[in-house]
Amino acid sequence: MTLRSLTMRSELFTLSGLSHLTQHEDTQGPYLVQSTPTEPHYWVGNQLILPDTSRTPAETFALFEAHFPNANHRAAVWDIPGLDPAPLLDGIAALGCDGESVDALLLGGPLRDADVPDGIVLRPFDGPDDWAKALDLQLDITREEGNDAEYYQSYLERRNAGRRVQISKGLGQWFGAFDGDVLVTQMGMFHNETIARYQSVETRLTHRRRGICSALLRHAALWALGRAPDAQVVIVAEADSDAGRLYRQMGFKHAETIFGVMKGGY
Repeated sequence: MTLRSLTMRSELFTLSGLSHLTQHEDTQGPYLVQSTPTEPHYWVGNQLILPDTSRTPAETFALFEAHFPNANHRAAVWDIPGLDPAPLLDGIAALGCDGESVDALLLGGPLRDADVPDGIVLRPFDGPDDWAKALDLQLDITREEGNDAEYYQSYLERRNAGRRVQISKGLGQWFGAFDGDVLVTQMGMFHNETIARYQSVETRLTHRRRGICSALLRHAALWALGRAPDAQVVIVAEADSDAGRLYRQMGFKHAETIFGVMKGGY
C-alpha cells in the first residue's frame, strides 16, 4: 500500500528509524499502522493510516484499540488529499472529539530573501547545552498554549532524544536563532533526495514579528537544498493561520489538505 499524500510521505520520512509502518487487512480492506515504540505518548507517531472511508469513526477507533491496547489516546488519519470530511463529522463528534484538517505547503519557487536581524546569530545546534535551551523554549511554548509543562516535559525529552539520534545518522539538522546566549527561534529540517521537511517551528513570544523566523526558515531550507538540490521543500501548517501566511510570504504555496481525528490521552 503506497502513501498518496505528500503530507504523510514527508511525515514518515521525518520519523525514519523511529517509527515503524506495517500493512494490515480486514474485511473492509487494507490499512497501515504507524507505531513509534520509543515514544508511546507521541500521538501522531502512533496511529492508523487509512486509504479510504469504508470504516465509520467508531469502527476506526475500535481498530486502533485492537492495535494499541495500552494507549491512552486515539488517532487516525485518512491518506486522501482533498477528502471531504463532512460524512465523517457526526461520527467523530459522537466519539467526543474533533476532526482536524492538515495543510501541506510546498515551496513553489525561489525562497524570498530574509535579512538576519541585528544581533541575531543563526546556526545549527552544537551539543547538550543547545538542546537544553531547546527544551526550555518548548516548555515556554507549552505553557503559552495553556498546557501542563510538567506533564509534557518527559514527552518532549523523548522527542528530542529521537531527533538527536536521527541527526547523528545524517538525516537532518536542528537550527536555532540566538540572541546572545538566548535561543529565540528553533526548527528542524530533515531531508532525503526528494523531500525536505521542516519540523517544530517555534519562536519565543518576546521575539516574534521581527523577521527572525523568516531568516531561519531561509537558512534551514538553503542548507537542505545545498545537500539535496532536487528536494521538494515541505512545511505543514494551517494555510490561513498567521504561520501559514508567513510561509506563503516566503514563497510556499498550498499543496494539499488531508484529514485526521485525534482524541487526546489526558
